[in-house]
Amino acid sequence: MSPSPTPPFVPKQALGILANAVDVYEKTGGKVTAQFAEEYIKLVSPFPADSVIHDNACGPGTVTRKIMATSPLPTIKIVATDSNPAFLSHVRAAVIANKWPVEVENMRSEAVALPNDYFTHSFTNIAIFMMGSAGLDGATEIYRTLKPGGVAVVNCWQTLAWLEPIKAVQMATRSPGRAGKAPPVSWADGTQLRKVMVQAGFKEENITMSSSEASAVAKDLHSWAELSWAYLGGLQGWAQEDEDRWDEAIDLLVAKLQEAVGTTVDEDGIVYMEASQHMLIAKK
Repeated sequence: MSPSPTPPFVPKQALGILANAVDVYEKTGGKVTAQFAEEYIKLVSPFPADSVIHDNACGPGTVTRKIMATSPLPTIKIVATDSNPAFLSHVRAAVIANKWPVEVENMRSEAVALPNDYFTHSFTNIAIFMMGSAGLDGATEIYRTLKPGGVAVVNCWQTLAWLEPIKAVQMATRSPGRAGKAPPVSWADGTQLRKVMVQAGFKEENITMSSSEASAVAKDLHSWAELSWAYLGGLQGWAQEDEDRWDEAIDLLVAKLQEAVGTTVDEDGIVYMEASQHMLIAKK
């Protein structure tokens, strides 16, 4: 029997925080993605009777919650899919508690185990850029599973006040070769978002794009920074030096956030960090 693979290293500080990953997400960028979802749901609702809706890469169920907050007709159905067990458990608990018409399934967005032409609506909230082939694998599944005449809504970050501070901390606290590298494809101008949706099959004339802004809010910036570093700092992998220099990284992140473009502080000391989305609505 071959030995079990060694699990990836995670700093002890991050392990303690990420024991409740859903809570971390909700307290940091999750508030922004919820604002984004609320904005585009207004544009495509109300949902007709018997709508079958995909909450794709559902995370903690942000889109599902926002849809149910519109008091939709009782004959709609939502299918919430993700591959993260912690998020799926959170969504299932909410579905049971609220008796929502929602099915929760463990599925990767690049391999949705459902038939062609299944959904009337498909929502992918701040996730497409993390999917294979620079988003194309996910876009292809969105197109395949959407009914003719159905509507897909997909978004990505346009600006993010905490992106450059995170990069600066990576550069300052990590050894050469480990500092954050720029992704091979940039999504910031919206070009890649439109490109993958057209490559997936949506026609240019059936696509509209717009943008909107939201803000992350922090009453305690140090706490917000530590939660965000635990959640985002390890996306390219952790090492022992991250544990050893944890406090240094958090203090530096606080300083960089305070001086970042898009950060403001009100008279009560509450910190607002701006973010914006590219929002694409496509009809099949």
